[in-house]
Amino acid sequence: MGDDLSDNIGPGRTFATGLAMGGADAIPGVSASTMALILGLYRRFIQSLNAIIQWPRSLRAADDERLKAGMEGIRALSFLIPLGIGMFCGLYIISWLLIGPDDDPGWLRRGSTGALAYAFVFGLVFASIKIPWQRIEMIGTEHIMLAIFSAISLAFLTMLGFNETEPPAWTLPLAGICAISAMLVPGISGSLILLILGHYAIVTSALHDAEIGTLGLFATGVIVGAVLAIPIINKLLNAHHGRMMAVLTGLIAGSLPTLW
Repeated sequence: MGDDLSDNIGPGRTFATGLAMGGADAIPGVSASTMALILGLYRRFIQSLNAIIQWPRSLRAADDERLKAGMEGIRALSFLIPLGIGMFCGLYIISWLLIGPDDDPGWLRRGSTGALAYAFVFGLVFASIKIPWQRIEMIGTEHIMLAIFSAISLAFLTMLGFNETEPPAWTLPLAGICAISAMLVPGISGSLILLILGHYAIVTSALHDAEIGTLGLFATGVIVGAVLAIPIINKLLNAHHGRMMAVLTGLIAGSLPTLW
């Protein structure tokens, strides 16, 4: 299955992809970008975000370049708006089902369903390992080594342990930067990074309780992290596609021990 970069993607499919991405990122250990990769829209997702980031820079360019950037920005928005709405809905619904309030804990917090929920997600992620690997045109030793190294690195990161103390509010922007950088790369879960940093419960509670101040601090970091990470990821996808697919394969494989 290849990435679909055409404009013939209806808002219904885009919204459904957003639902799946948001739902995936609500689960510690699962990446929203992994879901985008499985559904064939990861490259379109990154390129659309990059077009929005580059749009303001084109305002000082020549008329034809400014017009071209404007058209690319409009196409990107027509894709990202339904995708973003779907992601928010998926994140809100799944995080409520999985975490839930203290008086009615969600599936992941119940002894009877927690292991089953993670086992189900483990199977989905395990089955997706082959997707980026199949997109490498000529597999060589370099690709194998990159996949192994990235898998071991992520597995080691998840062994650092979870921060059980509540961090101060000033760390929320830093957590946002780390979370969005992780979410944009298949295999690395933004919610898992938040869990390791001790911010997962804070952010999910703020989302459901509409704590604007907490969400604002976190969103500031998300915006900064996205502006910094997206151009780099987009450049790597275009210039080193095979190597990137090998790294993504390793990252997806490296996330499996955490889920298990």
